[in-house]
Amino acid sequence: EMNGKHAFDMLIQDLTAQVEQSETDRGEKSESKAKKLQAKADAEGSLSDTTSTMQADSQYLTDLEGTCGQKASDFEMRQQLRSEEIEAIAKAVEILSSGAVAGNAEKHLPSLVQKGTSLAQLRASSSQPQQRAADFLLAQGKRMNSRVLSALAVRVAEDPFSKVKKMIKDLIVRL
Repeated sequence: EMNGKHAFDMLIQDLTAQVEQSETDRGEKSESKAKKLQAKADAEGSLSDTTSTMQADSQYLTDLEGTCGQKASDFEMRQQLRSEEIEAIAKAVEILSSGAVAGNAEKHLPSLVQKGTSLAQLRASSSQPQQRAADFLLAQGKRMNSRVLSALAVRVAEDPFSKVKKMIKDLIVRL
């Protein structure tokens, strides 16, 4: 009977050890399963992000290729237009330098000459050229109704180098 009891105790101990081992294995497997599920969820999230990024990049590439194609065709059209303009200018120069047009300058050019004071004439005069230039710009600004010319006239009337001139004179006086 002692052998039977001993065998029974051994059986109980063996079954208890198997149950504990099974519970430990089950815990490890559930942790492993949870980690794998988390990794799967992370991978699926990364896949969806990557897929959406790829689609956005593909759309951007398509748009960029279209834009570049349009710009290339526009550039070609402008180049063609420029070459045609160069040909037209060359033809005009050829016509103007021909003998048929040479004598007509006296007849047509006097009407194209400017009849006012030019900036070159203002520069050549010696009496306060800066003030005369300002007056000229102001008059032209009023005549053309141009605020830009009027503002430029005000800036020209001011002497931007007055402080510099004063500093130079002061330095000369000190020396």
